[in-house]
Amino acid sequence: MKEVPPKHDLTEPRAWFSVFRGHGGWIPIVAAVICIAVTFGSVVGYQSAARYERVGVETQAEAVSRRIRRDSEGSDDYYVTYRFTVDQQTVQRERKVSRAQHRSAPAGSSHTIRYLPDNPRKFETYVGQAHDGAVIMQWIAGFAGVGSLIALWRVGGRANRSVLTRRFGYRAVAKIERIVETRNSGRPSGKGYLIWRTPDDTRGESMMHPIHKLNAIGTGAEINIYVRKGHSVWEGDVGPQETDDSRIPKVRR
Repeated sequence: MKEVPPKHDLTEPRAWFSVFRGHGGWIPIVAAVICIAVTFGSVVGYQSAARYERVGVETQAEAVSRRIRRDSEGSDDYYVTYRFTVDQQTVQRERKVSRAQHRSAPAGSSHTIRYLPDNPRKFETYVGQAHDGAVIMQWIAGFAGVGSLIALWRVGGRANRSVLTRRFGYRAVAKIERIVETRNSGRPSGKGYLIWRTPDDTRGESMMHPIHKLNAIGTGAEINIYVRKGHSVWEGDVGPQETDDSRIPKVRR
């Protein structure tokens, strides 16, 4: 069986969780964290909405001014400054609003808001805003949760298949057809992956690696891979196969 010198620094089989991370295991983890964080925010939002319903006071507020601010990503944020009177005291505060609210709030226009008596600076720019925000966060949490499960299934499946291919597949030698560098917002990311093909036309792709390490191997170089059920993995991604110390029974000396 042909074998070429390893073109990587892995000397032991790579653990499953390490392979999982190499396939993008951070994606389901991040999605799960987002789900938990947004769920917590939704619960707080529903509690706030219940408080507005219980003790909130509706009043008329005047739109004093409005403005648009463009953020660093090029999208627009909309703001309206509201002014209203509570117990002969004037409350004036700028709030971030939707585009529709901004469009319907020219200077001098009147709007129904709802504030908290113990802290009038906290108010809904329209009645029911807190509840609507909680519902939106609940939907986001749901999508994040489903996305986390889908990503976990896909990434976990890739990790399982890679480990099983290393463990039970046969060793082969493949030739690197191409080295692909990924891009981030149109710019080189500094990372990339290998594309290879075996003499029997089995094709495969590696995990992401620093592009300079892949370029050091070079297009056209031969690499060791493992093949199982039409799937191939690079030894540089999963490490070498497990080998027993000895198959000869040990005897006492």
